[in-house]
Amino acid sequence: MKEFMIKVGNFFFKWRDTVLSLILLAALFLVAYPGQDLPPIGDLRSWKITASQEIIVSVAGFLLVLAGQIVRAVTIGWAYIKRGGLNKKIYAETLVRRGMFAHSRNPLYLGNLLIATGAIVSVNQFWYWILVLPLVYFLYYSIIFAEEKFLSGKFGADYDVYMKEVNRLMLGNLGDWSKSVEGMTFTWKRLINKEHGSIVVIFSALALYNALKFHFRHNLEWNDPWAYALFGILAALLIFQIVCVIMKKNRMLEWDSERP
Repeated sequence: MKEFMIKVGNFFFKWRDTVLSLILLAALFLVAYPGQDLPPIGDLRSWKITASQEIIVSVAGFLLVLAGQIVRAVTIGWAYIKRGGLNKKIYAETLVRRGMFAHSRNPLYLGNLLIATGAIVSVNQFWYWILVLPLVYFLYYSIIFAEEKFLSGKFGADYDVYMKEVNRLMLGNLGDWSKSVEGMTFTWKRLINKEHGSIVVIFSALALYNALKFHFRHNLEWNDPWAYALFGILAALLIFQIVCVIMKKNRMLEWDSERP
């Protein structure tokens, strides 16, 4: 089974961001069909979530997405690796063990899984719970297994020791955080340069989906204050994206590439 997952991981490595984007796009379409959030099982079809319950679900989803983005931000701000590999294939120049990588071997994937889980919670569609969420976890674990095989082959005993000392995904040894970042500084420019696009796409999709969800499922009018609030978030994210693009074009987000 693990060998099969490694093959899947190598194939899907370059498509991992695209898969999540397609999942979110499909949700934007499916939300226009109320009732798809309900299980197609006899009397359960008549059960309907209330608007108040839906708000709790949306807030829970948002908090998970926010937690995932914070994990990614802390990871990239303190110690950066080539997330896209080389030529869209798994690749590593060095074995990074500082910053968040001292507490999780896959902190960026931990962030991605929190974001994906939060987005699917917010989507709150029956088939997303049953099929999509397990699929996302299967694909990410397949990619992680493929990376582990590559890194073990390249770094040998050093990576074997790293695997024994640091968890695969879950954060550990956080009491040693000061040692993990000793002599390092947080690189804001690198964070904004590398993450602004993802931040805008993820939170824009979340705001737009919730506007559509409450409109189609709970009859939220487009002129309702809550709808205006969601549209305001979309506008703020658009402005943020424009500012970041201008700063990037004017070389205001460059950083010392020699920094970890």
